[in-house]
Amino acid sequence: MYRICDYVSLHIPANKHTIKSINFALLSKMKEGGTLINTARKEVIDEDGLLKMFNNRNDFRYIADIAPDNREIIENEFSSRCFFTPKKMGAQTAEANINAGIAASKQIIAFLEKDDKTFQVN
Repeated sequence: MYRICDYVSLHIPANKHTIKSINFALLSKMKEGGTLINTARKEVIDEDGLLKMFNNRNDFRYIADIAPDNREIIENEFSSRCFFTPKKMGAQTAEANINAGIAASKQIIAFLEKDDKTFQVN
């Protein structure tokens, strides 16, 4: 996928198998002019590898809805090839917001009708 796609979009959880799994070895396989889009978690990116990719490939672009810890370095040196949204955009779709509202409503009704405290936080 990295070798043939113009855009690679990440949608993976951060767990023991995926943390720092997107490293230089993998990124260096990206197609010339390729763009990596990270809407997963910042922890899945090996930030040293990301910086190395920017330094080694001036055709590489990176877009994320969560900025890496080395954001300032990347933005200062590679601002024309990166973009970070102001806030995490996960689940910010009309469908996701509707589903969250329905789930919250069902939880409130279950509490009022059955004293169900399954999702009680405090």
